[in-house]
Amino acid sequence: MKEQFTLRIKHYLLNRLIDEAAEQRLTKYTFWERLKGDCVEVMGIEVLEKPVKHQEQRIAQAFNERRQIAFDLAHTLLLIRSVCVPNVIPGNGLGSDSYIWVSVCKTTKAGRIYRRLPAFLQLWLLGLVLTGRKFASTLQRFKWLTGVISFAVLSAKVWHSGLIDKTWIGISAAAGIFSVWLLSLWK
Repeated sequence: MKEQFTLRIKHYLLNRLIDEAAEQRLTKYTFWERLKGDCVEVMGIEVLEKPVKHQEQRIAQAFNERRQIAFDLAHTLLLIRSVCVPNVIPGNGLGSDSYIWVSVCKTTKAGRIYRRLPAFLQLWLLGLVLTGRKFASTLQRFKWLTGVISFAVLSAKVWHSGLIDKTWIGISAAAGIFSVWLLSLWK
C-alpha cells in the first residue's frame, strides 16, 4: 500500500479529473464513482467495496480522502469549474420536451493548458503551488513570532538611543502580549 500521498499521486488524480471534466462526465457528486477504478494507481492495492476489517476500512477511508483532496485541489487551482447545463427530457408530442439543469464540471482554459504541458512541467508547477501554499500557511501560523522579534529589535534600538525609558518599553511589551493572548482566546 502507498502510505504517503505523494506529488505523483496528486498529479495522476488531477490529470484524471481534468480528463473526466473535458468529457463532461464529472460532477461534484459523481467524481467518487469516476475515480473508483484508479484505486490500484492511487493506493497501490485494490480497495474493497465493503470493507470489514479495520485495516480495510482505513485503506478505503484514505482512498476517499485522497479523491476529495484532489477534487478540492483541482477546484482551488481553477483547473476545473462547475457549470450548469440543460439536459433535455424528451416528451410525447412536438415541442413537449422539457429541460432540467444539471451541474457538471468543465475544464477551464488553465486546466487545458496544464494538461497539454509535459509531465515534468506539470509536476514542477504542482510542487511549486503546493510548496507555496504550505509556506504561506506556515507564515500565517508564526506571524505572531515575527511580530515579537520585530518589537524586540525596535525596542532595543529605541532604548539604546535613550529616547524612551525601559519601563515604558516593558509596559508596551506587556500590553502587546496581553492583546495577543486576548485575540487567541477570541478564535
